[in-house]
Amino acid sequence: MSTPREKEAAKYLENHKILELMNNLTSMLFYYRPEQPREFLISQLEQMQASKLQAAGIPCLFDDSNLDAVCGILDPTHQGYISYNQYREALKTLGIQHFSECPEGLGNDRISHETFKREAKECLLKNAATFQM
Repeated sequence: MSTPREKEAAKYLENHKILELMNNLTSMLFYYRPEQPREFLISQLEQMQASKLQAAGIPCLFDDSNLDAVCGILDPTHQGYISYNQYREALKTLGIQHFSECPEGLGNDRISHETFKREAKECLLKNAATFQM
């Protein structure tokens, strides 16, 4: 059973997206492996602050080329679409937990690469943003 203080601390972490911030920064450190990690972290925090003020340029680990690569893996015959199951599992693999359960193309089980990438980018940016969007 949690104490009131523990509940208050958990609510604080949730409200300020502290765990998301730490996960994002740690992932970026592991991915980029900068020679000067402290300076890198400061730079990332400054970019996040600037993006909050300007509502653009949120630092994110994945970019279009990464999502294109995912589409290439999921659709090796270049049909231009993936199944709903592939869509759902790929988003989960990217660490996305909350996404559209009814994407465009669901009816015929053909989710276009564009739909997948749009949904992934939107969700990844929400995950990367450690402030309310």
